Amino acid sequence: MTLDTSLLWFIPPVHIVMAVLASGHALLNKTDSRAAFGWIALCIILPLAGPVLYLMFGINRVNASARRHYVTKLQKDSTDTVEEPPGTAFRPLSMVGEQVVKKGLTSCDDVQILHNGEALFPAMLDAIAGARHHVLLYTYIFDRDETGMRFVEALAAARERGLEVKVIVDGMGEWNGLWRIGPVLRRRGIPFARFNPITLIPPALNLNMRSHRKMLIVDNRYAFTGGSNIGDRHLAARDDNPHRVLDIHFRLQGRIVDELEWAFRRDWHYCKGNRSRLPPFHHSNPNRLEAPVWSRLVLDGPNKSLDRLNDLMLGVISAAQKRVWIMTPYFLPTLDLIGALMAAHLRGVDVQILLPALNNIKPAHWASRNILGQVLEGDIQVAYQPGPFVHAKLLLVDDQYSLIGSANMDPRSLRLNYELGVELFSRDINQQLCEYFSARWAVASPVTRAEIESRSLPEHLRDSIAWLFSPYL
Repeated sequence: MTLDTSLLWFIPPVHIVMAVLASGHALLNKTDSRAAFGWIALCIILPLAGPVLYLMFGINRVNASARRHYVTKLQKDSTDTVEEPPGTAFRPLSMVGEQVVKKGLTSCDDVQILHNGEALFPAMLDAIAGARHHVLLYTYIFDRDETGMRFVEALAAARERGLEVKVIVDGMGEWNGLWRIGPVLRRRGIPFARFNPITLIPPALNLNMRSHRKMLIVDNRYAFTGGSNIGDRHLAARDDNPHRVLDIHFRLQGRIVDELEWAFRRDWHYCKGNRSRLPPFHHSNPNRLEAPVWSRLVLDGPNKSLDRLNDLMLGVISAAQKRVWIMTPYFLPTLDLIGALMAAHLRGVDVQILLPALNNIKPAHWASRNILGQVLEGDIQVAYQPGPFVHAKLLLVDDQYSLIGSANMDPRSLRLNYELGVELFSRDINQQLCEYFSARWAVASPVTRAEIESRSLPEHLRDSIAWLFSPYL
């Protein structure tokens, strides 16, 4: 028997074994029946190639890897929260987050809404200049430009005053520009850590499990969080800024500051590779029962916190009675979120979705257009904001609920990234954000079914192909 003949006899049983194993794995582990059926069919139809493709792309290793690698033992001294603050009527909306994160609400003494870098950066730099004890900065992108260097100088000055200063930048987000900020921070003696750094030796090239969280903690007084990164691009008033971005950020005071500081120190502990148990983190701010705003921190990530924000959004949209207004730069919702939006509309809830007409990630925009047809079939209102690119993220429900933070409404944020959201329960804050939303809606252009259906065949194919890769955009 020749070698070629031996291979002919050898390939079929190997293919059968591989196909059975891969198909069995898909059958037991896929939660979507269509995805399971597709992979099983591919494994059976394509000799050898189907199981190999499934091994490479069909197995979700992100969750298992995150659970294995994200280990931190920083504990809080208590989980003192309030389920129903006296004199409030936040339920049933407040019950959703309570079930998702297994804790009640924390008080927030003040919320300042900061639009774009013109308002945000001076407020952050003033807070750093006035710090007396510690400054903790956490961002996805820290550009090495004029704005970035102003922050470096402010952080270095705080360090020279003897303050505790720590900076976390995502390991891939730092590569957003030509020159990285890390070497500058180290030269200035600023303690610095990369979240899941990208390295060749040892090899660590994982593009997933990124930290998209943004926060600045100053003493026990201020916490800044929202969607803005550090860089000139957020100076939206400059007409000569070719990559300017509109965004919204928040300065918080009260017990919620402690919650965000705990989240920062937890990630710092992880970034430094410390597996030992640290002393408990102690809160500095009380839960004031007379607080004007109540809040809750929701941490999300591919580790044990997987799907928290998706479940939270699904729950509050399903509980909405009057209004669901969404502003997001990337709109690639899961099927259950689309179903919740359609169900809300059928209940008579005012559902509006506000997206950017100009997007910095073209494939994400194309994939979104492939989804919009399904959304528009349910008579949900969708509009495009004119340029420049709008990076703001808001979920406004009824008259008292606002969800802010770093997460977009797409699979990367809701399944692959480490994100944070802050629920704000306040009629006044909700009204201010609704006014901002309405102002943006007034200058936006409605998206119609006719527009989506009139796409040329090349555009339709382009959008459909981008949609196939939407879990990774």
